[in-house]
Amino acid sequence: MKKALTFLISVLPLLASCIQNDLPLPVVEGEFVRLEVEGAEDVRIDGANHTVSILLEETVNPSEVKILSASYGSPVTVSEPEIVGVQDLSAPLEVNLRTYQDYSWTITARREIERWFAVEGQIGAATIDEVNHRVVASVSSSADLSEISVSRLKLGPEGKTAYLPEIADIHDFTEGAEIRVSYEGHAEVWMLYLEPTDLAVQLDLLTPWTRCAWLSANGVSDRVNGFRWRREGDEQWSETFDVVSDGGYFTACADSLEPDTRYECVAVSGEDVSEPGFFVTEGEMQLPNSGFEVFSNAESGVFSSWFDPASPDPALRTKWWDTGNVGSTTVGSAYCIAMPDVSDFWEGSSCALLVSRNVIIKFAAGNTFSGEFAGLVGTQGGIINFGRPWSLRPRALRFRMKYTSGPVDVIDGCPEGVSIAAGDPDICSAWVALGDWDYRRYGGTADCPVQINTTDRNTFFNPEGESVIAYGIYETSASTDGWVEVVLPLEYRDVNRRPTHIIVSFASSKYGDYFTGSSQSRMSIDSLELIY
Repeated sequence: MKKALTFLISVLPLLASCIQNDLPLPVVEGEFVRLEVEGAEDVRIDGANHTVSILLEETVNPSEVKILSASYGSPVTVSEPEIVGVQDLSAPLEVNLRTYQDYSWTITARREIERWFAVEGQIGAATIDEVNHRVVASVSSSADLSEISVSRLKLGPEGKTAYLPEIADIHDFTEGAEIRVSYEGHAEVWMLYLEPTDLAVQLDLLTPWTRCAWLSANGVSDRVNGFRWRREGDEQWSETFDVVSDGGYFTACADSLEPDTRYECVAVSGEDVSEPGFFVTEGEMQLPNSGFEVFSNAESGVFSSWFDPASPDPALRTKWWDTGNVGSTTVGSAYCIAMPDVSDFWEGSSCALLVSRNVIIKFAAGNTFSGEFAGLVGTQGGIINFGRPWSLRPRALRFRMKYTSGPVDVIDGCPEGVSIAAGDPDICSAWVALGDWDYRRYGGTADCPVQINTTDRNTFFNPEGESVIAYGIYETSASTDGWVEVVLPLEYRDVNRRPTHIIVSFASSKYGDYFTGSSQSRMSIDSLELIY
């Protein structure tokens, strides 16, 4: 009996080695959904390239970044190394997200230190070379370079930087001034140079829009600086001395201009006047079908679309506005979420009526937008390509609306940090963005460059994205008493960049992308007008 038992024990390892598990492990993507970082201005997660880019406040040391929490796409995800805690992000950090497979991610961090330098009597703005640690500014050729006072200087993080010598002790710029800048355990040696010039004031940049122009010039910092302009051929000047200054560099906006008109402009610094410059304002154009008057069943016999191939206006023969009707009506024509309303409108003969519905499988917000509905993602959502070609720079969008806010009765998700409960009043939204998006990067098409997949939150539109030039949003949870006028101003990040596309979007339920809202919400839109 002992021999038999001994034999059985001895063959068990051999039997075990012959048994194979042929069941494949499930494929679960290892991905970051959210990182909460102390002192971060922006955290951008790129699921396609497996990267996380963190923009830090300038007072945060990249070598001591505190990650407060991390959210993953699957509860089985494990981070190697553990990402929560203090991390050294002075160089890219490679992280492995392990599910049933391994997924390599790269986390990078950067900060932008705001630096400035100005002396008394400075002409124009200083040039700051961050790589070579050099600063160059201009002063009058009559200035005594051995006795110059520094009026402002900042070359390191706010509140964390020491200077040697002290800023108040720097006066002699005959051969340039050397200053030691220390912060966070390391030191940099900077050279400060002043260049004499006989030019007291000079126009720098003229950026005309449609009814205004953005002007910039180099002048003397301690003087009263401004601009004068007039239509070419006129005798009377308009002027402004309401400027924003950086040392001797100053900017202002010339307002109340006429479209498609040539203007003459000069910069003024004290008693000095620059040579004249000239600019031509841009034209003025409104959005196609801005009253939603033109529609047809050319696309579908189930719902109407905002174009008509038989229209005498070539701009209205093809689709500029689209909706989510293609997706919502796959389960029946009764689930149309955007339609013309010829019974109640602000002006003309119709308006756009947006209706939120619970479309059996998923909630669908009533919507219309500049772009195209690009397809379905199974039964779970859709793909939208946002944007239409546009190069003008409006300052606001005016429109008329009616809104009925219903109680939220469908909750399938919401953005991080947002709390929504059943019975809360629904929220409608209208937003406009101008940008220079490249479709090869954002996934859409040349005409409609920004692709959104409603099943992938990583693709949702980011108003803080680097290709966004201007953005504005209007939202409310209050039902209106009849038609109301709304003016939606646009905030520009850069007045000199020219957009390539415009996105305009309306939704009767703001969180429709998360399949959350009220099936009783209704939004009517009419009479869109771009204000220049």
